[in-house]
Amino acid sequence: MRIPFRARPRHAFLLLPFLAAALLPAPASASAAQSLLDRTPNLGGTWVSDPGTVHFHFLHRFSVSDDPSRKVLNTPTFLLATGLPARLMAGARYGTNSVLVEGFPNEWEFFGRYNPLTQKAGAPLDVALHAGYNVGAESFDGELTVARRIGPVRLLAAGRAFSGFARDEGERFAVAGGTSLRLHRWVALSGDVAALLDRDAASEDVAWGLGLHLQIPYSPHTLSLHVATPTTTTLQGGSYGVPSASARWGFEFTIPLTVSRYFGSAAPAAEADVPLSEGDPVVTMNDRLGYEPATVRIRAGQTVRWRNTSALIHTVTADPAKALDPAHVALPRGAEPFDSGDMAPGTEFSRTFTVPGTYKYFCIPHAPAGMVGTVIVEPRQ
Repeated sequence: MRIPFRARPRHAFLLLPFLAAALLPAPASASAAQSLLDRTPNLGGTWVSDPGTVHFHFLHRFSVSDDPSRKVLNTPTFLLATGLPARLMAGARYGTNSVLVEGFPNEWEFFGRYNPLTQKAGAPLDVALHAGYNVGAESFDGELTVARRIGPVRLLAAGRAFSGFARDEGERFAVAGGTSLRLHRWVALSGDVAALLDRDAASEDVAWGLGLHLQIPYSPHTLSLHVATPTTTTLQGGSYGVPSASARWGFEFTIPLTVSRYFGSAAPAAEADVPLSEGDPVVTMNDRLGYEPATVRIRAGQTVRWRNTSALIHTVTADPAKALDPAHVALPRGAEPFDSGDMAPGTEFSRTFTVPGTYKYFCIPHAPAGMVGTVIVEPRQ
């Protein structure tokens, strides 16, 4: 007879490493935006979200039954998650046609993730701790993921622990690994495998996936076209394949929504309230589709530097001929138009201003989302 999970409190030990990790100080670095180009079809990777950003992923896989019906069997999985302070993220996955538990197709996994180490902050590896509760399996689950980027290649490895896999009694464990090869800033290939350590070869096959991953140019949205054996991408669902089922074709589409852009932000300062920059100011471009600071005030002869700290391509453009909305650009009389061109993540652009007046500039792909900025140039004293 299956013992209800609530009668097995000893399994709570699986959460202790994650609860302890959540109390550790996080490194001071910007968290990376989610990108399918950095992970594989069945591995969640190490990503966490910036606070104020909500992520919605739609994953859809399907297979075709045998003759004579040739019925298309759909297995969608939805992910909804939000970023929290201290490099934490919380969310849920919902699979509507799961085969994890017989007679229980609606599989929920509520999870939290912590990303204490990143290569961008100088660590040798990216590290993530993931803790969740699978409602269908009635199980507390945990995962430790490590990843390292070597040129265009990103390697991932994960260890997983389950307090009650598919409602079985006793703890079980799984291992997983994968790699992603970046072919272009917007294109990557990936593959992964996962297996239960004590799997039953008759009913629990090795899980695997192969994918072509694309980023929609000039946007934070990514798309994966893939073939895989698991029906869902929860920790349990992605840890085994079903021998009786053929590989499933599918896609995944990611939609980040930067809620912080619309709530809780202060109104932009009036021009008279912008302090005069004593040195050459630096303006950063972020994943929230904004320039920070949005307005700078300098003396004629000073230089402004723009730095792209986001995962997206941006531009710094003050050219009326390239503006969809004339209100997004303004130049003082006698000033020449300028345009940085496409700025890849991590690149910089600078311009020295010699003509006093107000310059309004914009990002070509993101101006419709409100990515505009201002440089106020005072006469030289």
